[in-house]
Amino acid sequence: MTRSINRMTWIAIAALAVLVLAAGATSVWTSRIQAGAVARLNDSGDLVRNHMTADMMHDAIRGDVLTVLAARNNPGLDSADAARSLTKDIAALREALAVDRAYVAAPDVAQAATRITADADRYAAAAQAIVKAAQVDPARAGAQLPAFLKSFDTLEKSMSEVSDTIDRHADAVAAGASATASLANILIVGAAAITVLVVLLVGYAARRFVVAPLIALVGVVRRMSEGDLSVEVPAASRRDELGQLAGATLAFRDQLAGAERAKQEQTDLIVGSVGDALSRLADGDLMVRVNAELTGPFAKLKSDFNNAAQALQSTMRRVSDSTSGINNGAADIRQASDDLSQRTEQQAASLEQTAAAMEQITSGVRESAARAARANAAVEQARDEAQRSGEVMQAAVEAMGAIERTSGEISDIISVIDGIAFQTNLLALNAGVEAARAGDAGKGFAVVASEVRALAQRSADAAKDVKARITASADQVGNGVGLVGETGEALTRIIERITEINGLVREIAASAEQQSTSLVQVSTAVSEMDGVTQQNAAMVEQATAAARSLAEEADMLASQVARFRTGGGAVTPLATARAEPAPAPAATARLAPQRIVRQAGNAALAVEDDWSSF
Repeated sequence: MTRSINRMTWIAIAALAVLVLAAGATSVWTSRIQAGAVARLNDSGDLVRNHMTADMMHDAIRGDVLTVLAARNNPGLDSADAARSLTKDIAALREALAVDRAYVAAPDVAQAATRITADADRYAAAAQAIVKAAQVDPARAGAQLPAFLKSFDTLEKSMSEVSDTIDRHADAVAAGASATASLANILIVGAAAITVLVVLLVGYAARRFVVAPLIALVGVVRRMSEGDLSVEVPAASRRDELGQLAGATLAFRDQLAGAERAKQEQTDLIVGSVGDALSRLADGDLMVRVNAELTGPFAKLKSDFNNAAQALQSTMRRVSDSTSGINNGAADIRQASDDLSQRTEQQAASLEQTAAAMEQITSGVRESAARAARANAAVEQARDEAQRSGEVMQAAVEAMGAIERTSGEISDIISVIDGIAFQTNLLALNAGVEAARAGDAGKGFAVVASEVRALAQRSADAAKDVKARITASADQVGNGVGLVGETGEALTRIIERITEINGLVREIAASAEQQSTSLVQVSTAVSEMDGVTQQNAAMVEQATAAARSLAEEADMLASQVARFRTGGGAVTPLATARAEPAPAPAATARLAPQRIVRQAGNAALAVEDDWSSF
């Protein structure tokens, strides 16, 4: 039976597709049943929450009734608000019980909710009766409270029975959902396991019947590409696509073997004719030609070899003719480079000296600028001190004026004291006259009047003395005020002269700074010129070395060309007729450090690398 890999592949794909569809259908079905279980769980949860609401309303109704009864003794409680809350709580209780009765997923829950409806109505009616009675007769309302509490306990028991029924239903729904989830997991895991098993079987079959033979054929082709044409081709007896591929590989191996034999025969012919010609060509015989009769594509090889030999012969003749000219030109270039090197070294030395002189001048000007700046700062300080001295002198003038005014005021006070002493003396004199008139009775008073007169006289004398001294002091103070004023004017003139000197020193400092900046620029330019000259000297040295190397290479070229047979005259290497001045080692050694010092960070090193590579 003829097998086909293509048909087997389609069968495997179809089987995998069926498995994938079956797994997908299983997943969809399990998702649906899980969604139903989740919906039932949600409904049971809503039922539990609704019944909890009914239970809370059951307790809230009792709280409303107790609030109405307590409002008569507690002014802080509002009975009307409690009555309105009671109406709302009763409506909420009845609505929650109606939801329980309408739950169709659990008939026992609906039946239990129906059984407690009457208890709930009696409980609500008792609560409303107490609230109405409390508004008219609080005592009668209090008497109805025990019956109300009894109905509360009855409804409480009924509500507990309904709660137990709802809890049992919720537990049953949760257990069913868990069983549904377990079944779904089992189905999904089973489908996945079957799918993996089928995929592994398909992979194993593909690996054994398709991939392994293909790997073997790849190894055969690789060995054939490496030249092993004796290799056995596997799977040649198969009747599928791999058998066809193996037959094609076998035919290709036979073709390669025939081509290899033909190539070997042609190679022997080529080696016999072209190999001898290449050997003579390697020995320098450019007049050799291939004379063997070659056919097919190797005839072109013969023609190309002969043409190449002819072209190489002509080229070597021209190279031989040009070698003498290269030697002469290299000698001229070397001589010119030596002369240029000497002149460049001299120029570099001169620029180096100029740069050193400019650096000294720049340093001197920079120091002069610094001294001018310090002188300017000193003049500024002197001007500030003179200004402060002028201010102190002005304050002294004002103080002397105040002392002069105070002396005048004291003199006026002394004049008043002198007048008082004069009046006291007159009064004492009059008292003495009156005491003399009184006789013996006025003797004591006459003694006192005499003492007062003497005291007034001494006071008048002292006042005159003080006044004289104060007058002399005022004259001295006036003279001091005049001298201090003249000193202030002199200080003002000194400040003006210092200010003028300060401006001149500032201009000198600015000019020195500008000169320093200009000299720095000139020194920088000279340093750059020195660096460029040093760089040029280095390049000239390198050019000289390159010219000398070129002359040596030209001699070597002439020696190499002389070993070829071109059919023309022999080429003799030209000896250097001119003296080769050796480069000055000392100058080179001197220039190299200067280039490093002056050209650090610029392009000189890059230029040296370029010339050394040349």
